[in-house]
Amino acid sequence: MAATISGRTLRACLQAAIWVVPLFLILPFVGIVSASFSRSGALAFPPSDWTLHWYQSIPEPYFEALRYSLSLGAWTTALVTVLGVPLSLALVRGRLPARSFLNTLCIAPLGVPTIVIAVAGFKFSMWIADSWGYSLNGSSAGIVLMQSVFTLPLLVRSVVSSFAHYDNALDEAAQNLGASPWQVFWRVTVPLIVPGVLAGMLFAFVLSFDDVVVAWFMGDPGTPTLPVKLFTAMEVEFDNAITALSTLIVTAWAILLFLLSRFFQLERVLVRD
Repeated sequence: MAATISGRTLRACLQAAIWVVPLFLILPFVGIVSASFSRSGALAFPPSDWTLHWYQSIPEPYFEALRYSLSLGAWTTALVTVLGVPLSLALVRGRLPARSFLNTLCIAPLGVPTIVIAVAGFKFSMWIADSWGYSLNGSSAGIVLMQSVFTLPLLVRSVVSSFAHYDNALDEAAQNLGASPWQVFWRVTVPLIVPGVLAGMLFAFVLSFDDVVVAWFMGDPGTPTLPVKLFTAMEVEFDNAITALSTLIVTAWAILLFLLSRFFQLERVLVRD
């Protein structure tokens, strides 16, 4: 009897969690979206007075910061992809004497606070300026390099995980049919690891776009990224145009995730990670 009650209680808790957890994740976005359509800007759902005023009044500097953040995210993603994919292949298939050390080194930045990475990058840039007369502080290159430090491990882990269920017999079959190693790589290996690469690129882009700390330390105050721009603006006065811009960004991310999941089966890699 007690076991039956415990089983029923467990099922009830699981069913409640199925509803509570999604609501917990969605409710903050519901508040932002509703406030962006409310004339008063109040967090009420549904809004009592619908308007598009806040969307029409988004200041141009916010769009400039958005374009700059997208540019930095693209460059950071490109850099970690160029570095991370070969490194992942080396960790999985290479005969490296220090493979375990490299594997540990690749995931080490995940346990380091971002503020530590930002301070280290700032001091490193000062050392470069003193030694060679070129400073990375206040430059896009400095932001991209330091953001790559904490985004590269995620891409590497994502690509490595895509090899978890990789069947090496496919490579052997292709070679037996006369395919060269280069053809095996491009026609067999690459198509099978594309979801993992895309997942890693997505992680890298989102983290770069969302970064405040590194962009604050390494960036130029005159050309802030969007997160830095929003953070500094909210310190002075909360503008409801921020909720409108946030709604546009959330909508864009939702569409992007849907497309990636629909056409590249990205959820398999995300769940496996």
